[in-house]
Amino acid sequence: MDQRERESLLHHSQQYVPGWAGADLRMDPIEKGGSDRRYFRVRAAGAVNGPSSAVVMVYSTNRPDNKSFFPATEALALAGVRALRLYHHDEVNRIAWLEDLGEEDLWECRADDVRRTPLYQSALREIARLHRMKWSDLPEALRVQLQPPFDEALYLWEQDYFFDQFAARFSALGAAELAAVRARDEFAALRGELAALPRAPVHRDFQSQNIIVRDNRAWFIDYQGLREGRPEYDLASLLYDPYVCLPADERAALRDYYFALRREDGADCTPRIFAMCACQRLMQALGAYGKLGAGDGKSAFLHHVRPAVEILRGVIRESGLLPSLEAVLTLREGALEPAGLTAIP
Repeated sequence: MDQRERESLLHHSQQYVPGWAGADLRMDPIEKGGSDRRYFRVRAAGAVNGPSSAVVMVYSTNRPDNKSFFPATEALALAGVRALRLYHHDEVNRIAWLEDLGEEDLWECRADDVRRTPLYQSALREIARLHRMKWSDLPEALRVQLQPPFDEALYLWEQDYFFDQFAARFSALGAAELAAVRARDEFAALRGELAALPRAPVHRDFQSQNIIVRDNRAWFIDYQGLREGRPEYDLASLLYDPYVCLPADERAALRDYYFALRREDGADCTPRIFAMCACQRLMQALGAYGKLGAGDGKSAFLHHVRPAVEILRGVIRESGLLPSLEAVLTLREGALEPAGLTAIP
């Protein structure tokens, strides 16, 4: 960021954040995540009549879901979900001033055996609020601004993303073997069965780093991918999150906690659908790690490959789904050496 842009953001922060007129401000970048959005934390020095800090988001038109952040914020508010407040949106210059929910996320609480389970339960209670909402409950003017639903085409895109961005780069199987696996009926059956199920609003990227801990409660961020889909996709995103490898018994208890919440609403929650969504989500995550880590040169993402592969293997073995996928998950020798990692046997 050059000095001119910095001064402009600080000047407009004084205008758009409540109580900051004339305040002395300082700004620091927030170095986190793999999106093309840029975030800055702006802090107000001394006594002000507004918040002590705010977050500035600068986004581009490169990703179609960037603009969906704003209608998604409205949708979450209608569902009664704890999400951040929007102070101002400069749509022309693609800048937004947002409430600062704090710096502690669920990922940072991963080793806290006392707080972890209650915080995960808080996150599950909040996401259940969203999942019990009907898509038709949202105003049509809002729905059309959100992202397209999870349908067979989107599930196919995620599977292709896995094979193109992850398997082609890291799998020990050759191109012909990968093509043969990719063409197997089990992948078409998975996406067809998921697409035929009833849908509800979902976060789409419901993982530990997108859940802020504030006052020992879960708050949501990075929800611009909100759309119609299966609630279990969000559940799998959180409980099979490669960033936080939960113990199996804790994962099972949290799954049952969510299922109990949803059964009170009359929802049909089954381990099979949960496992199907877990396979789909983990393939998508591995595709993202390949794209970001190898394609975009953000090698830190390659450190999540090992846990994601092991988690997906466990789901496959336990559920019996996608048996041919296990061979794809054997990594080529030396595939992860640029990240200082070793291949999985």
